Parts: sequence; structure tokens; C-alpha cells
Amino acid sequence: MRYGALVIALSLGCAAAQAVLPVAEAIGEERLGLWHVAALPWQNPAVNQWRMSAGLTRVGAAYAAGDKGHQWSLGADTYTRYKTSTLWGSASYSNGKDDNAVWCETADYDIVYPYILADSVGGALSRERYSFAGGYADRRGRWAWGARLSYAATLEYRAVDPRPKNVVGCLDAAAGAAYEFGRGYYAGASLNFCKYKQSNDIDFKSEMGVDKIFHLTGMGTHYRRFAGAGLSTYYDGYRYGLTADIYPSSGRGFFASADVSRFSFDNILSDFNKLPMASAVHKSIEAEAGWLEGGDKAYWGATARMSAYRRHGSENIFGDAAAGIYPQIGSNDMYADNGTSAGLRGMWGRRFGAASRFAIVADAGWNRRITTYIEPWRQSILNNITATLSAGADVLLPRGWLAGAEAGMSAYRPFSCSLVMTGTGIDPEMRQAEDLVRHDFDYASSGRVRAGGRLWAARTVAGRYMLQLAAEVRHHDYEITLNLIF
Repeated sequence: MRYGALVIALSLGCAAAQAVLPVAEAIGEERLGLWHVAALPWQNPAVNQWRMSAGLTRVGAAYAAGDKGHQWSLGADTYTRYKTSTLWGSASYSNGKDDNAVWCETADYDIVYPYILADSVGGALSRERYSFAGGYADRRGRWAWGARLSYAATLEYRAVDPRPKNVVGCLDAAAGAAYEFGRGYYAGASLNFCKYKQSNDIDFKSEMGVDKIFHLTGMGTHYRRFAGAGLSTYYDGYRYGLTADIYPSSGRGFFASADVSRFSFDNILSDFNKLPMASAVHKSIEAEAGWLEGGDKAYWGATARMSAYRRHGSENIFGDAAAGIYPQIGSNDMYADNGTSAGLRGMWGRRFGAASRFAIVADAGWNRRITTYIEPWRQSILNNITATLSAGADVLLPRGWLAGAEAGMSAYRPFSCSLVMTGTGIDPEMRQAEDLVRHDFDYASSGRVRAGGRLWAARTVAGRYMLQLAAEVRHHDYEITLNLIF
């Protein structure tokens, strides 16, 4: 087990009121507040206005590095409250490099798998990303409402063969409303929509020949007919979702949330007259329910959660081309990825005086994932349990000092795991890809424990500002951050 991470953070904080207390209280609520017990309610813009009672705005820069690459970024985010209105938003830009991209020349693997462009060479990938997001919520009488809109774009490229250029755009929007049905409880619902687009182009400049490009279809397989061809592709996807919530505006009492969504995309070969090679549909459902008990001194909360998803992929079959057009003559459902999980989460905290607090969080979960490819038959079954325990403290000291500490440990324990790989070795070009499937399974079926910690201290400057210095240890990476908080 290795722990290589040192985070040094320098921040300035500003409060609209006098001295350090307002910004210290806002930092404490953002870091150790009871709202961390819940996750799903904040997806409804109408409910998000009760996430925190204090506003917080940050502008900063960061540098992160580790065994997988490095990245620097600039960003700003805000959560602002004024009377009955709440405004939140963020903007960021990042630039970095993935030092070891292997058998994947496509961005956003977790979104568009299993249909990706790949080669056996790989190499470092440069990456730029920017995003903008904003939301607004308000209430009047018994009604509350809200909306949010975000856009994120990514550019990936490499300066040596093979030279991919991936351009990604994702537009996400949501709108929701809630109605107070008694004693501060609101019942609400929201609709969300996402438009996803990614284009891929691979180029070769070498005069000594080119490396073969594969169109992977899952679990070490590929679409043989188009192997070595179709170097320009794109993904066209849509996501539709619905949430339903019951939430107490006071932050005390019972809450329940559910989210259902459907994401589908087509993997299209641009070089073959926009041929739809494959498509996938991802359906998911999430739910959580719990109890929040906020107080002037002690506060606690507990929640239970469950989720399930089904991602099924199909490969289209085409006849002989005529005038550059491949007629589609059928479609085979070949890939399936199904997962189920459940868990419990609890938090207990206590305030001491104006801005000092302590909180402890415990989380336990069970997860099951089954991934299948039909022909040749391949299947991976993974079962595991996870446990996490973390604690944090903020202490308000004399002479305008604020200090804090965090520590946490997580454990991952797999059981009843199995892998079946038939038809291996038939295609010599895919042996490395098949070995990667086995490597990923070996890692996922092995237990591990991780831990980390963070120390920081802040000092008031000019009465209304706060200068903060922090050091953090994490697993395999480090980060340096400079923030302006007000």
C-alpha cells in the first residue's frame, strides 16, 4: 500500500459581516454540514435551495499530479442566498495530461463504453476541459421552484502517432418544482435532459506505416469487419431523467428521494457515410430515504440507499456496400452490464461555541456487477462490500485563528467473484486487450484498504479576510490549491 500525496492549500476568505465568524461558519457547514448525509435531493433544483443555510463563494487555482498524470486548473463556484432566493453556479478550466492511456483513444470511457476506438500502442494524452453551470431557486407561498443549466467541453489530443483528436460537448438542463404539504415538508419533482456529443479523429504522420485501430465492443472483443478502418467516429447520445422528493425545508425530519433515467447513444463511423456501427441503452434507478436531526449544538442524520442499472449494447449487421452505402440487415444484442447496490450512511456532529465543530461519518455498502458478452461467451461477476469511516474538526482559536483536521479510512472487500473468458487466443491481435480484461478483474476481485488525512490553519487578515494553509495526504497523488473564499 502506498500513500503519496501532499496538498498545500492557500485561501482567502471574506465575509459580508464583521470579523471571521460568518465565513468560518460557512466553511464549517460546507465541509462538515448535515447536508452531506443526503445526495439525491440536491439533484432537484427546487430542493437545492435548502442544501445549506449559509452562502459561500470560492475562486481558485489548483495543480494535481500522481502516478496517472498531472493537471492544473482554474475555477470558481458559488452558493448564494438572498431572502427567499438561492443562486449557485460554477466555472472551471483545466489542462493536463494522462500519462498512460492504454487500449483507449476515446474520451469519457465511463460514458460511452464498451464501444471505443483503441490501439495497442497508447501513450500520453493531453487534455483540456472547461465547464459552466448555473442554477436558481426561489419560493413563494407554498410553492418552490428552480432550474439549472450546465455545459462542459473536453479536448483530447496526442502529438505522436497514433494522433487522436477527441472533442466532447455535454449540455445538461433541469427544472423542478415542490409544494409544501404541511409543517415545512415539500413534495417535489424535477425533469432533466442531457445532450451528449463526442467526435473522434485519429491521424498518422509516420512514413514507416501505421498502427492498427480497433473498434472495441466489450470484454476484449472488437468489430472485425471494420478493424484497421473507420478512423473517424462520433457518438450521439441523449439522457432523460425524472426525480421525486420529499424534503423538510428546515433540514430536520424525514426525507426521501428517487431518480430514474434513460441514456442512449449511437456509435457512428463517419468514414463510412455515417454508418451506425453500434448503440447502447443505459437505464438506472436510485432511491434513498433517511432522517435529519439538526440542532444548535448536536446534529445527526442517517440514510439508506439503493440503486440498480442496466446497460445493454447491440451491434448492427451490414450487407455489401453499394455506392458507398452499407445497408443494415440486422442487429445483435451482444453486451450487457447490470449492477445493483445498497448501503447505509450515518453522520454525527457537534458544534462548540461560535464556529468550532466536530463530525464523524460512517458508510457501508454492498455492490454486485455482472458483465456479459454473448459470442464468444465471456462473463465477469463481482460482489463486494465497502466500509468508510471519516472524521473532521474545526477549532476557532484566539487572535483570529481557525484550524481544522480531517482523517478517513476506507476498506473494499470482494467475495464470490468469477471470470469466464472463452474464445481467447483466437485473434492474436487482441491478446493484450484480453489480458487487460483479466488484469481489471484481478484488481476488482482483490481487497484493499486506503487512508488519508488533512491538516489546515486559517488566519484572519484585515478583519474581513481569511488566509488558509493546508496539507493533505492522499493515495497516489497530490494537489496544490489557491482559493479566494467569500
